[in-house]
Amino acid sequence: MNHHKLLQILVLSFVLLPLAASASSSATACNGNGNGQLKDPSPAIISVRGEGTVSAAPDTAAITLGVTSDGKTARDALNQNNQEMDRIMKQLKLLHFQDKDLQTSSLRLHPRYNYDRQGESERVKGYRASSHLTIRIRDIEKTGTVLDKAVSMGINHVIDNILFSISDPKDILQKARRKAVHDAKTKAETIVSELGCRLGRISCISTESGHCYPMPPMQMQHGSRSVGFSQHSTPPLPTIAMGENSYKVSVDITWEIIQTTSEI
Repeated sequence: MNHHKLLQILVLSFVLLPLAASASSSATACNGNGNGQLKDPSPAIISVRGEGTVSAAPDTAAITLGVTSDGKTARDALNQNNQEMDRIMKQLKLLHFQDKDLQTSSLRLHPRYNYDRQGESERVKGYRASSHLTIRIRDIEKTGTVLDKAVSMGINHVIDNILFSISDPKDILQKARRKAVHDAKTKAETIVSELGCRLGRISCISTESGHCYPMPPMQMQHGSRSVGFSQHSTPPLPTIAMGENSYKVSVDITWEIIQTTSEI
């Protein structure tokens, strides 16, 4: 390498070193606050869960009706049960029930046995078929009347599981959400104000779907036993207490905390 070329390299080195140092200093300033200092750590936060519950009277009822049929063979028992249930469904449609309001909720077929004194099965003596139909009653005031009519239709097994609900709970859930948000904000404001702070911006929100807490399913009872009516019995028109359904919504909200005093 000649003397002239070596001199060029040395001059270039003296020019590049100050530029590199300047670039490094600028990068530190961009990550800091302009004075070469690092930014403050992430702000303090507070996370609070709020809950809101709204209750309202139900407008829809669902009842489950049962039919049991016995036969010498499985086919006999099932055919008799199908015929009886078809007849009941036709009578329900005469009461202006639509197909969408009638749903088979269970269908069972099992053998019946003769037992000896030791309780061991000896032989099959026949078969039993049972089916349950769930009926949605959209005019809830007619629940008692429908139950009374069902008995005369040939329901011979059981009438149970009367469940009350609200067909469109959208407005109720909206009220519950507002109450949940207000509850969360009130809790958070109470906490931070006691610490000499105030709420900043919201950094996170999550919510849980509304949960319905209806009255427990009511069973038709007489004395201490569930009633199994024969089609010739004439029970009195039942008294139905509908009560209220409650809808609960939960919301989790996280706020940043703004400190308004130098010390907490």
